[in-house]
Amino acid sequence: MSSRRNIELDIALNGRRVDSETTCVWAGPHVLVIATVLPDHGLALELDSIFVGHEGVPTCTTHLTLGPIGHDPVIVPVEHEHASLNPKLKARDCAYEHAEILLETLNRLGYEAGIDMPDDAFEELERVER
Repeated sequence: MSSRRNIELDIALNGRRVDSETTCVWAGPHVLVIATVLPDHGLALELDSIFVGHEGVPTCTTHLTLGPIGHDPVIVPVEHEHASLNPKLKARDCAYEHAEILLETLNRLGYEAGIDMPDDAFEELERVER
């Protein structure tokens, strides 16, 4: 049985650190879900990224963005060469893609966004990989 694990990310908007929570969960051996929530008043943003992949087929990724309040939900499907983005063996690369989409989203909303990923940020994710 898979359990939700934390990925420690420090997110700053316009130079100010904001509250956030990023979690990951395995939904089977070939499905990785990474979710980030930024609950700040006036922002209330959530990004859910789902990575599904297996040898012999492309890795399919779906990024669902909810919020901020007043914005329509957005879903973006992406296909990757499986060798480039394998959720089972390259979960860290999936987390990097999730963070990149989060940065792009925040920048598009007019924020000067930054994400600091400490060296041990992926400790929980990599523990799940083994």
